[in-house]
Amino acid sequence: MFDSIIINSRVKEFYTVNFIDDLVKQITKIANEEDNVFVVDEKISKYFATELDCVFKKSRFIIIECKEENKTLEYSQELIRRLIELNIRKNNRLIVIGGGIAQDISCFIASILFRGLDWFFFPTTLLAQCDSCIGSKSSINFDQFKNLLGTFNPPSEIYIYPGFLNTLTENEIKSGIGEMLHYFLSESIEIAKEVSAQYEQILSNRTLLPYFIQHSLRIKKNIIQIDEFDTSIRHIFNYGHTFGHAIEAISQYKIQHGQAISIGMDLANFISMSRGMISEDVFFEMHNILNKNMPKFKFDQSNIEKYILALSKDKKNKGNKLGSILTSGPGKLSKVFLDFDDSLKNLILEYSLKFQN
Repeated sequence: MFDSIIINSRVKEFYTVNFIDDLVKQITKIANEEDNVFVVDEKISKYFATELDCVFKKSRFIIIECKEENKTLEYSQELIRRLIELNIRKNNRLIVIGGGIAQDISCFIASILFRGLDWFFFPTTLLAQCDSCIGSKSSINFDQFKNLLGTFNPPSEIYIYPGFLNTLTENEIKSGIGEMLHYFLSESIEIAKEVSAQYEQILSNRTLLPYFIQHSLRIKKNIIQIDEFDTSIRHIFNYGHTFGHAIEAISQYKIQHGQAISIGMDLANFISMSRGMISEDVFFEMHNILNKNMPKFKFDQSNIEKYILALSKDKKNKGNKLGSILTSGPGKLSKVFLDFDDSLKNLILEYSLKFQN
């Protein structure tokens, strides 16, 4: 198993990512501490009922339903009431077991209840293990606005247990791969090539994933330690996300996040090539990697206007310009503002005609 990763933080000095191979041993140790309250994803409580038996027998806990519709103030208030009923105190710690939605809700609650609670996190999805578990952010939705409310409040300890990944679908693994590729291509192309070379094996053999998770977190750590509060250099991690989020939206989230990001990176690379920022050879070198993780999807006259409208609502925009991260090659990302005009629309349609299935 890999060495721990220590992330320096302006919020709580530092926090630690621990890779573990014995979930029961670690959970039992924490469950025996009286000051802990567990928050457990409903699905995980069923899949890992045996491993979490000591939690349900000895500890205070709540089970939460982790779906996007519950990332709200109203649901957060409901959980706070349940925590108060469990007689939670300021010196208690939340132990969160779940994916990104459990993380968002619990991190938000931990940052506001008693003006701040300590919390630990056991991420159970590949997206959470390779990305969101570090970086401090929480985000919940408000009315029709996605991720409008949030705080910066990292967990003190993170425990990555690869066994959780065995419960994930192939599409959930592909989603995590897309997020990891965006980190790898933000640094260089070498590890992305390793993913490409082992792509089919990774989908069938989840034990290969911790190596890539460790590298993904290493790359993210280097940037968030410089820009924890996302005010400068951390914006490079929006690579592929501006275009990808809009794909998620117009597909009504049928296309999962990381696969939408894979298309988003490829489109960003195509636009970069059209602007002379990269050569055709560099574009195809990255395209051949990303294409393995891209779902069936096409831009055409039936959806291009909806797509442009979705892009126009991105929070990184300035006036009538689209805020986008483009590339001058692997490891060379920069923020560029693109005009919302027919040339952008035609460029997207040209990309689809040439490179989408």
